[in-house]
Amino acid sequence: MQVSLEWLNEYVDLEGIEPELIAHKLTMSGLEVEEIEIKKQKFTNIITALIKKIDNHPDADKLHLVTVDTGNSEKTVVCGAQNIKEGQIIPYASVGSKVFSRKTGELFELTPAVIRGVESQGMLCSQDELGLEGMQKEDGILILNNPALALGEIKLGEPLEKVLNLNDETVFHLAPTANRGDQMSVIGVARELSALFNKKLKFSPLSATKDASTDKFKVEIKDEEACKYYSIALLKDIKIKPAPEFIQRRVTACGMRPINNVVDITNYVMLEFGTPLHAFDFDKLDNYLCVRYAKEGEKLTTIDEVERTLTNETVVIATEKEPVCLAGVFGGNNSEIDDDTKNIALEAAFFASHTNRKSARSVGYRSEASARFERGVDIELVQMGLMQAVNLLIKYADAKFEGMTECGKNKKDDIEITLRGSEIKRILGIEIEQSKCVEILQNLGFELLGKNEIAAKFKVPSYRTNDVYREIDLIEEVARISGYDSIPPTLMNIKEGATITPEQRILKQINEMFINSGFDEIITTSLVGDNLYKEYMTEINKETALIVKNPQSEDATTLRQQMMPNLLNVIKLNFDMGNKNFRLYEIGKVFNIKEKATEDYSGVEETRKLSGCIFGNINNEMWNKKDAPDFYTLKGVMENLFDILGIEKRIVYSNLKNSENFKFMHPYQTATVELLGKNPLNIGYFGKLHPILADKMKLNQDLFVFELDLEAILGAIQTGGVVKYKKLPQTTPIMRDIAFIADKKISNSDILKTVKKFSDKNIFKGAKIFDIYEGKNIEEGKRSVAYRIVLHDENKTLTDEIIEAEISKIKQGLEKSFEGLSFRQ
Repeated sequence: MQVSLEWLNEYVDLEGIEPELIAHKLTMSGLEVEEIEIKKQKFTNIITALIKKIDNHPDADKLHLVTVDTGNSEKTVVCGAQNIKEGQIIPYASVGSKVFSRKTGELFELTPAVIRGVESQGMLCSQDELGLEGMQKEDGILILNNPALALGEIKLGEPLEKVLNLNDETVFHLAPTANRGDQMSVIGVARELSALFNKKLKFSPLSATKDASTDKFKVEIKDEEACKYYSIALLKDIKIKPAPEFIQRRVTACGMRPINNVVDITNYVMLEFGTPLHAFDFDKLDNYLCVRYAKEGEKLTTIDEVERTLTNETVVIATEKEPVCLAGVFGGNNSEIDDDTKNIALEAAFFASHTNRKSARSVGYRSEASARFERGVDIELVQMGLMQAVNLLIKYADAKFEGMTECGKNKKDDIEITLRGSEIKRILGIEIEQSKCVEILQNLGFELLGKNEIAAKFKVPSYRTNDVYREIDLIEEVARISGYDSIPPTLMNIKEGATITPEQRILKQINEMFINSGFDEIITTSLVGDNLYKEYMTEINKETALIVKNPQSEDATTLRQQMMPNLLNVIKLNFDMGNKNFRLYEIGKVFNIKEKATEDYSGVEETRKLSGCIFGNINNEMWNKKDAPDFYTLKGVMENLFDILGIEKRIVYSNLKNSENFKFMHPYQTATVELLGKNPLNIGYFGKLHPILADKMKLNQDLFVFELDLEAILGAIQTGGVVKYKKLPQTTPIMRDIAFIADKKISNSDILKTVKKFSDKNIFKGAKIFDIYEGKNIEEGKRSVAYRIVLHDENKTLTDEIIEAEISKIKQGLEKSFEGLSFRQ
């Protein structure tokens, strides 16, 4: 962004302050000044002169002999321009003056010349020959007493730079950060300077003196997510002409090209207030405009004559028939201002940052207006900017104000923050007097609501609600205006050693458990493609999938919704490379769209998952050959994990009930994991890979995998609190084994629940299965299982009578609960 020092001086007195110091202060406060440009007029010795007489050249039909009065003398000039008339005041260059060549564009010194036998005592100058960029172009000589330039009374013989107020102009090239939309305006930069140099800001907000509403035009917001406030001012009998010289000059200094009074005034207000405006030709509308999302494939030809194909992310301004503008980005040629325009509908609105950014990208175009909406426009300044433009159009375009119409809400909820002196010292390491803090924040526009000796309360101005909403944000404001370079370097006052959070401690336990169990950690990409899901018999939920709009390849089209495809891909790659014995685990995130995105929330839910596998025998086969791992090997790892995390008593394992959701898993060797609580929660699964998928992957050995919801596990673990210790028991736990033959359909979890139900809660400490047998001497459809029962009383030694009575009661409960169950001797 470019802004001139002269314009800034209008709002804050910077007289006598060197531009280099201004640039340094702004940069150190966070608003980087990339360049200080000094714009000088390069022509020399050009004065004003009056055309008194125009005669034909005796030897050339297209040339004239022009007699001009410089105020002190009369000169004769040979001139071929066709727009000159007697009585006009023009720029006159005498011999020795320096002007620009229209052929080469280079500056040259005027020398005596004889043209077709007649001596020319100088020349009449055009805008190009003077190198003037900020004025409306004319075909031929620049006419200074043209009413369109609004230069007022012009004295003859005056230096041109004085008449046009062409002093050397200092222009700052600024780079506002993405969160500081308030700095995208002259007033915003001036406000920063008023705080940095402790000088009063000379700005009084405009306010309407009477109700200006009209029912001659209707506006409507159809998609409130895209636009919070929309207004239209109606102006009639507009006269399209060049804008006043000062507006053209300031617009040019800010890097924009003057066009006409209507366009230049809207740009001027945007640069001044930071509120983009757009002017429609009223007669090309149907007394109605709305803000809505475009229909997929809808077309709009913009002012640059480019037909743009719109998407459902493009926000448009539309009549009842068609779009007429890319909202906050670019106007359409079906409603643009031209030389025949008489009436205009002037738009001022607040388009949400995130929707405007998407809208601009959807058509591949970014404008000065969209750059401001993307950073955030001050919603309370929108109507003020509109009224400022209306006043300028009345003054410089002879417009008649017919009234305005609006919809939506042009005010945000108030944000109040308390700033404590103790917190400033803690964060910055230095003490800053409360009076100075108050002064800085008030200069930045924060309203003081009250204060005492230890704290002060402030109301955040509307133009800073996007990035200031906490006490630490106020401390940052104080620090950057005071000057980061004024804070002396000090060593940190460390009172205690570094510690890890409870969550970090738990994650460390998980990592250590897996590493100690022979697992290696892997990290896979979060981006996957449809092909990967299909290859490993997993499915993607298109409704909640986060799709990449410009994927680098077909294997990176979405953010993953589950960890398993990536894990299986790693296993396949290792197996194909000859690595057939390993254990792997990964902690990573999966992504799902939970709700529609808003200005403050992406709508995407990121969930941490824990996944892994057991594949082959990790022991050295040359020294210690063991049987290959099975389902119970992986189950043991799961039990060990939950035991270490202290939630083993809340975990229940169940048979896979809905194999449709787990087509890649073996239907009879897969268990789901349920976390008990007020609302029981399914937190994952583990088991054997489906044989069909194993064959497809060409694996010649069994593969066991798991995936758990790490967020749910972390939420179930009690963190913090006081660590409690208890006295070690003086008695020894007693273990008894029971074995019985039961139906294969009876699950382990059902048996454990029954054992617990019929036991004495005071002495029963748990039960675990340790043997399963099927085959010879066992009836078809049944199996033999053995459990170890643990009994313990911490206060006394259990007698044989008590133990036998407890085991007998458990056996009776099992026989009663499961038909056909028989105990083995």
